[in-house]
Amino acid sequence: MERESEGQFSHSPHDDSSTNPLYHPDMRAYNEEMSAEIAVPRQAIHSYPTRESNHLTNDAVRETKSAGRATGWAALILAALSWVVWPVVLGATAIIVGFIAYRQGARGLGVWSITLGFIAAAAYLVLVPLYYAIT
Repeated sequence: MERESEGQFSHSPHDDSSTNPLYHPDMRAYNEEMSAEIAVPRQAIHSYPTRESNHLTNDAVRETKSAGRATGWAALILAALSWVVWPVVLGATAIIVGFIAYRQGARGLGVWSITLGFIAAAAYLVLVPLYYAIT
């Protein structure tokens, strides 16, 4: 029995036990913590909402929507500028920032920013080669 366990983890030139947790003899040594952005809080799993937790949730939603509106207006300004200066760069930036604003709750501003940025970038990429092909 001891010989089997000794030979099981013998080192070879292709040994990945130090770098790959799947080959480590103690699998529980790699019990790592998830980041706060994706982990579900332990309290939220086993408890019912209270007034205090609802108040905290409402404050967080209000802050996110406020940040979304600010991001949406910034994206809309970038989209408007993309019609005048650097259409591809500012248009692509307006699309990305508009998507972030859309995800944060500023749906109207996000959609307008994405649309205007896309039209500016696409028009530049279509009209400039067309202009050079004609002249």
